[in-house]
Order: sequence, then structure tokens, then C-alpha cells
Amino acid sequence: MSPQPRVESINGPPTQSQRLSLAADRARIAVIKAKILELERENDLLQDRLDAYTYPVLNLPNELVSEIFIHFLPVYPDPPPIIGRASPNVLGQVCRKWREITFQTPALWRAIALSLRNGKRLD
Repeated sequence: MSPQPRVESINGPPTQSQRLSLAADRARIAVIKAKILELERENDLLQDRLDAYTYPVLNLPNELVSEIFIHFLPVYPDPPPIIGRASPNVLGQVCRKWREITFQTPALWRAIALSLRNGKRLD
């Protein structure tokens, strides 16, 4: 872009060079605006594709998802912790559907391990 003219040099009429510079700047701005519009259209198309995509795992029947969740647990009688990465609570944090399934699957909550402050465990 052209540098801003100093105040004391503005008193005269614009020169041909200044007019050409202004026209060139406007043309560059028009090209950039067109590119922005093109990118926004591409972005909208990509967003529409993402919004329309359905994740196959979300289409599984609740009973099957529940069975998969049960296999996430340690083998009985070892109880999972109530908090942490091995907790059934983690499954319910993925999405609303999974949260509903975890709460509707009693086998996930058959036993849990609680750690007391003194380091003893309650099973």
C-alpha cells in the first residue's frame, strides 16, 4: 500500500500517481474480498458436510453400546474406581447419549472402589 501523504502535501489536487495508486489499492482490496467470499463459501460447505456426518458408533443400539461399556470394566470382583480414567463416569462424559446409557446400565455400577483419605479402600 502507498504510504500516507503528509498533511502539508495535501493542499494541492491529487496527482495522477496518487490516483493510480488509489485505484491499484482498491483493485487489490476487491481481489482480497473475493478471496474471502470464496473461503467463506468453502468453509460453509465443509461445515455442512461435518454437520451432516453421522458417526457410526452413535447409530448402534443402546443395548450393544451398554454391552461394550460393560467390557470396559475390570473383571469382577475387581471394582472400577469412582473417579479417574478407569471409572464408568468417563464413558458418560463423551456425549449425552452415552451418559444416558451409562446411567441405564446397572452392571456398570455393581461395585465401585472408594479411596478414603487414610489410604484404605472400601469395596
